[in-house]
Amino acid sequence: MRTPKPILDRRRSVRVDEELPFKIGHQNYEARARTVNISEHGALCLVDKNIPLMTQVALALMLPPVDKNAKHGKTLRMKAVVVRREKDPSSDDYFLALYFSKISDQDREILVRFIESRLTRKV
Repeated sequence: MRTPKPILDRRRSVRVDEELPFKIGHQNYEARARTVNISEHGALCLVDKNIPLMTQVALALMLPPVDKNAKHGKTLRMKAVVVRREKDPSSDDYFLALYFSKISDQDREILVRFIESRLTRKV
């Protein structure tokens, strides 16, 4: 899989390369997707549907446990907006850049802890 060309990095938060399964829902359909990378404010993902730019979607993002003692991960529910879309040249899928437009403070904190755990693991 080839990811889209990098653009000038204007992000407000650090991204980690992490493949996480999740579901995208919008009106009459649901699609399965996976992240390519993720940050506190958004994600780049690969999805099998051509979702138009500026579409607001519902996400159910499944995080693995951060703590070694935890038995289960956590599913975060949020709203996101498609801010960039690019066809994957090696498949029929699409790369979508999603901006997390509505996420609870509690879920955002869980996401931040997850990202921090991945950053420290890679050092």
